[in-house]
Amino acid sequence: MGTQLRISREDGSLPCEVCGFPTMHVAKVVADDGTVLGRTLVCTTCQRSKHHAEPPAAGSGAPPDEVAAG
Repeated sequence: MGTQLRISREDGSLPCEVCGFPTMHVAKVVADDGTVLGRTLVCTTCQRSKHHAEPPAAGSGAPPDEVAAG
């Protein structure tokens, strides 16, 4: 099945710095066996508007606890 992003309905949301809508959520990155690998920020509005996911740039300098969504 692959790695999943899980967004809790109980947790609140924040305004997105890109689109401005209050649809930024903290999502858990979960492995097939249910192990939580980390957390990342996901904007559900921006994700819906993307047609093609761009792979992260090599050596982008992102902290190791952040996982590219998409």
